[in-house]
Amino acid sequence: MVKIDNKKQFKGKKKVKNVLEKKAKGLKLNKVDRKRIVKIEEKAALKTKVDKAVKEELERLKKSSTSVFDNDGTRESLCSESSFGSQPAPKRQSKKVSFSGKLEHTKVFDKRVKDLQIKPSEASPGRGILRTPNSAKKVVKRTVKHVATDDVEETQNNSTPVAPPKKKVKAVFKEPKQPENNEEEQNEDAENVEENVGEEEVAPVFKKRAPIKVTKSVKEKLLTMDRKERKAFLRELKLKRKPEGERAQKCKELWEKIRSSKTPIAEKDEAVHKLYGLVKGHAAKLIYAHDTSRVIECLVGTEREGIINNLFNELTPEIVRMSKNVYSKFFVKKMLKNGSKEQREIIINAFRGHAPTLLRITHAAEVLEYAYNDFANAHQRFNIISEFYGKEFILFRSDKIKSLTEILKEEPGKKNVILQHLEEIIEAVNGKETLRLSILHKLMLDFFENCDEEKKTNLLDSLKDKIPEFIHTPDGAKLAVKLIWFAPAKERKLIVKNFKDLSVKAAMEHFGHRVLLAIFDSVDDTVLVNKFIVSELSNEIKKLVEDEWGEKVVHYLVHPRDGRGIDKGEIDLLKEGDSNEHSKKPKEDRYAQLYAALTESLYCYLAANIAELILEANKSRFVAACLETTSQYDLFDRKVPSDARKSCNKAIAEIASKDFVPMDQEGFHIIEHQSGNFVLNAIMRCDPNLPEDERLSTEIVQAVSKQQLGTWITCNKGCHVLLKILQVGSKSTIEKVRQAINRKHLDGYSSKGANLLKQHLDSLPKSK
Repeated sequence: MVKIDNKKQFKGKKKVKNVLEKKAKGLKLNKVDRKRIVKIEEKAALKTKVDKAVKEELERLKKSSTSVFDNDGTRESLCSESSFGSQPAPKRQSKKVSFSGKLEHTKVFDKRVKDLQIKPSEASPGRGILRTPNSAKKVVKRTVKHVATDDVEETQNNSTPVAPPKKKVKAVFKEPKQPENNEEEQNEDAENVEENVGEEEVAPVFKKRAPIKVTKSVKEKLLTMDRKERKAFLRELKLKRKPEGERAQKCKELWEKIRSSKTPIAEKDEAVHKLYGLVKGHAAKLIYAHDTSRVIECLVGTEREGIINNLFNELTPEIVRMSKNVYSKFFVKKMLKNGSKEQREIIINAFRGHAPTLLRITHAAEVLEYAYNDFANAHQRFNIISEFYGKEFILFRSDKIKSLTEILKEEPGKKNVILQHLEEIIEAVNGKETLRLSILHKLMLDFFENCDEEKKTNLLDSLKDKIPEFIHTPDGAKLAVKLIWFAPAKERKLIVKNFKDLSVKAAMEHFGHRVLLAIFDSVDDTVLVNKFIVSELSNEIKKLVEDEWGEKVVHYLVHPRDGRGIDKGEIDLLKEGDSNEHSKKPKEDRYAQLYAALTESLYCYLAANIAELILEANKSRFVAACLETTSQYDLFDRKVPSDARKSCNKAIAEIASKDFVPMDQEGFHIIEHQSGNFVLNAIMRCDPNLPEDERLSTEIVQAVSKQQLGTWITCNKGCHVLLKILQVGSKSTIEKVRQAINRKHLDGYSSKGANLLKQHLDSLPKSK
């Protein structure tokens, strides 16, 4: 082993004990040393300053004539009777005592006092290992004055007050017992203290405190244990602290056995019966904990009607309270979903009178919404909503279902009170997660439809940046549409911007797509709408066309207010906004600008996917509507770009050019397919209004050979297609079709299409 020469290692270095010596010897100081020196110097300066101030104050008190000290340096008792009366306190005989001894009369505690009464601290020995933050309580320090009985009587008889005598207090501490398996020793609050004052015992009365969960002696024992012993000991202590702890532990052990896939069915059945035996009669105490609540849910999941019914009957008085708890709410929701009709009615009736309170609590509002939206009938929904109109509607319920507008017509005097109740609940809940609940949407819609302009403006200000969050319900979507109509141009811009990155999702919503249609109808700033909404729709055109509701939005941009694309009820709703005062741009210009932003992506998608779309029953009408020309029913002059129409016609003609096999099992030919035949006839119906090079009939005749055209007469629908080409086609197209049809073969068919085709051919002038 090589030895290190310490002398050589530390050669030339001066050994120092602290940083002050290091500074004194002129050694180099680093950043940490300089900070330490600054702190040391500050402490020294503060100590010097305090000592000087104390010394000066003592000198001043001795020299002052009004000092509490006498001329001989003694001090009067500050607790004497003359301090509260008009007579000055009589001077006491001077005694040669130390200054610290005199402080006992005012109970100023100091370490230098030798004859001071000593008591053990009432404070907790620190934060307990098992102590929760809520269990910590402030310790109130109190000063207890001990006065002997003889001295009190002497003070009452003599006018001259006598200072309380100095009596030593002997404090006797009992050594804390080591905690054993005994519960009382493990849960004792503190060490027992006895005080003996001379011949008499003075027992001061302290304020009753909450029991300490872990005592000092328990902590000391925990420190001597290893990790496994400490964990087991704390588990036992926790079980003893909770009344239902031992029962809960047994329940969890059985629950683990039930849900394990390795447990045999017979053992599971036995465990279920044991578990129910433990839970029975104690469910109301176990349902609110995060672990035991799952145990009860496990029993419900066993789908045993007897157990479920008994648990429900036991927990029926706790329905409202359980709905407010983050864990027990799942039991209520499970009973709503899997319970019988009578049990659902019991739960919904239990909410009577509590609906306004439940809506203000996040967990309870979730349960109330679940019951209202998924399981309540129309009358039960009315009862829940009417509770928000005031206490009168809670006590006296109507058997007839009425809207708020009808209620206010019958009793107009209650309008202010009802609207005030609605305004309060909306303000309290508006900014929380409950904004997505359909109950709140109904309340806000009722409030908006019946309040004055000022309150409508206030509601708009609070909701203008949250509209995409509540358009997924019918009432929420209707409220959003009315807010858009009511909003001025500046607020409408903010509403449109909030749909950024959400336009596609809103377009695919059952009710949310109506909000986009209202924006297309009323917002004059089409540049902004195209930027934040239409551009996003065009980028996801395939996803929208394949979706039921997204297709309606695209169809509306092509054909606004078209009954083939949207329902009549939606059209009537959108017509209500035509008279709003903030839409000033002509509808023709607005619709044309929105359509132009969608044109390129729409027709590129149609040309690339025409084969799938044209042979699908649900999309055939959409394809025909996109490729047809402007009619008298259109609200603006809609023109399909020439190149886009040609590319679509070419794609359709390519499908038609395939060999025709009647009743082909692999797939019908386009002329025989129901949807394909419909698209061909619908598009060719517009050919007379188009130039010859953009006509579908011309493209089909050029792409399909004469021999293939001649085979179409064997099919009734094929005859109808040929008839339509002859009716709308150009002269050259008609001549090619006549040449392709073999009249002898045609005479051999007697279908309706064949007969009509024969009649039309006979009416045509003979070719030269």
